[in-house]
Amino acid sequence: MNRRNLLMIAVLLIIMIAVLSIITENPIKIIYIIYKGNILLLYSFLLITLSEIIKSFRLYYICNSLKKCKINFIEAMEIQFNGFFAGTITPGNFGGVFTIAGLISKYSQTPMGEAFGISSLQSFFDGIIPSVVSFVLSLYYLPKSIGITIFSFLTIIFWILVFNVNIKNLFMKLISKIGKDNIKQRIIYEIDRFQNLLRVAGNKKIIINSIAITLVAYIIQVFSIRILLKNLDITYLNIFIALMFNYSMASFPTPAGEGGAEYGLALLLPLNVVILWRLTYVFSGLISGGFSYLTFKKLKKS
Repeated sequence: MNRRNLLMIAVLLIIMIAVLSIITENPIKIIYIIYKGNILLLYSFLLITLSEIIKSFRLYYICNSLKKCKINFIEAMEIQFNGFFAGTITPGNFGGVFTIAGLISKYSQTPMGEAFGISSLQSFFDGIIPSVVSFVLSLYYLPKSIGITIFSFLTIIFWILVFNVNIKNLFMKLISKIGKDNIKQRIIYEIDRFQNLLRVAGNKKIIINSIAITLVAYIIQVFSIRILLKNLDITYLNIFIALMFNYSMASFPTPAGEGGAEYGLALLLPLNVVILWRLTYVFSGLISGGFSYLTFKKLKKS
């Protein structure tokens, strides 16, 4: 693990401690809440890890549904967990998209434009479901949920623009007017491959199966929260809505969406559960850095 990653982890931990300290109004209370969580934190961690394995299967399914991208399930797991780590330590999860794209390209020799398209589809399924659900349901919780309403709406608009061919054509025209010819041609070539791959979104079978796999991952994460509630009487529906609010705020411009994610969860969940689950989720992402280290060694040897 390089110095840049270590620095980004340090920044994330500092921001997280600051956010949780503001929420609890007493940093010492964080330690007490963690102590009370005890073994339940481990169970929650295992369930979050299982949900990432399910997302690995989604990546494996999408990639192998295409003609030129072939990876095995173990490689899909390595790629997904690397992306989980990179997304955790970067603002708005943007690091995860680029990491997954780069590793898909290296593992399957897929052109970078197509690899980025596959990575974007992974991010699309993780983002569009929570955003649509959050936008609709946040209207019920206004005005407290105004931030969620805004962020989920912007995310929906973003994905509409990504899939819009006219936006691609405009961007390609701008690129054609600048830079050297060989660089322009390469960029235009990769953009074209990226947009062509996104047409897989028109394949109903892939879309329905990918959404189903994504929902399974989210249901597992619902249980990772439920286990921390102990005997508190909170419905599974409210937990699911809180999870969707959490993901809709994951694009908040801080590492791991710190501050935004807690806001989303806290609308429907007790403060101590918000703290426990966020700590578990973030550390799950950081532990995924182990996969990052192993993958780096593997790629260096090849």
